[in-house]
Amino acid sequence: MLSFLLNDANFWFSCALGAVLTLLVLELAGMFFGLSLLSLVDDPAEADFDTTSGIELTSWLALDRLPLMVWLVVLLTSFGITGYLLNFLSLSFLTTYFNPWLVIGLAILIALLMTSQCGGFIARLLPKQETSATTTEDLVGTVGYITLGVARPSNPAEGKFTDSFGQPHYLLVEPIETNEQFSQGEQVLLLKKQARSWLATRYIPL
Repeated sequence: MLSFLLNDANFWFSCALGAVLTLLVLELAGMFFGLSLLSLVDDPAEADFDTTSGIELTSWLALDRLPLMVWLVVLLTSFGITGYLLNFLSLSFLTTYFNPWLVIGLAILIALLMTSQCGGFIARLLPKQETSATTTEDLVGTVGYITLGVARPSNPAEGKFTDSFGQPHYLLVEPIETNEQFSQGEQVLLLKKQARSWLATRYIPL
């Protein structure tokens, strides 16, 4: 069994699970000092997408439901276990290993699928902070910034807004002005809630 685990065909899968084990040790060690890796990276990953397809991909991958560190642990664990399993089946039935690049490619695809499917379930298990109810009216007039994509009329992008209770909200926003657009990092002011997005205007500090 040890020779199988240390075989060159399993190198990247061993690295993935080794990284997960390292993160676990660091997390346990941090608990003694009141620190947590989860608190260091707890926002959804940001990327510069020009259409809502980027937001849809982020949602499918469960990046918008899990802290980034948790998401990474799930992905690496799925990748490592899947790779080991594929190589074990190959060795058991064919007495040899599959092409390593083929196994790595399949393991990545299966790991992404598993992470996508498990993301919602894991998100429900994670402890949530006590929050006060925030209505649509409470968010009108809130200032935030674009985190993902470029917002244009009828083509919303993701923005991050913080309510009066200090809780973050990730919302789809689009400019109310016809010829306006908001790029990643620009500040906007929420004006009106629509069926699937918010209308906003550019925020100009006084």
